[in-house]
This record gives sequence, C-alpha cells and structure tokens, in this order.
Amino acid sequence: MVCDPTKLDAECYRGAPDWVIEVLSPYTAAHDQTVKPAAFERDGVMECWLVHPTDRVVSVYTLSDGEYGRPAIHELQGQLVSTAVSAVENDWARVVAGLPGTGDQPPA
Repeated sequence: MVCDPTKLDAECYRGAPDWVIEVLSPYTAAHDQTVKPAAFERDGVMECWLVHPTDRVVSVYTLSDGEYGRPAIHELQGQLVSTAVSAVENDWARVVAGLPGTGDQPPA
C-alpha cells in the first residue's frame, strides 16, 4: 500500500510502499520469510505482514530506526490494525473463512 501520492506519476510508482502484506506459499515460505523482510527493511517499507495461512498466524515487522527487529506474532482472529496505515483494519474472520479446511466461504 502506498500512502504518499508524490511517489506516483503517470507511468509508475517510485520508492518503497508503506505497507506490504505477503501471503506465504508452502513452496516459497522459506525464501519469503528470510529474503523478503530483509529487502523490505533495506528499502524502508514501514510495515510488512507475513501471513501464514497454514499455521493461521501473521508475523508483523514494523520499521523502527531503520530496522525491523523481532516480528510481533498474531493469530488470525479478531481484528488487526496496521501501524503504518491506521485507517485500514483487517477482519481475520473474513480471511480465515475462505481458507482451505475451514468448510466456510467468506461473507459476501
């Protein structure tokens, strides 16, 4: 998610996004959990969420003094608000309802 409209021009986006959400695949999870946070940190992404759909958790990396540090780990339940984009609130019940193995479909 990009919050700074000055980073957008008629052709593309320039610079780091403010918030990235990465949904992990079993095939690329190791790469996504090691390489990508380091790249996002280096590029100055304010917040990065790595969603683990199989484990039903999200790892939240928040940039502080140019570094992420240890991620906060949250279960995929209730609501979670981004610190980078506080106007956005995620309702995990809707997300989890559409995951394989739940037997439910997300509400319309």
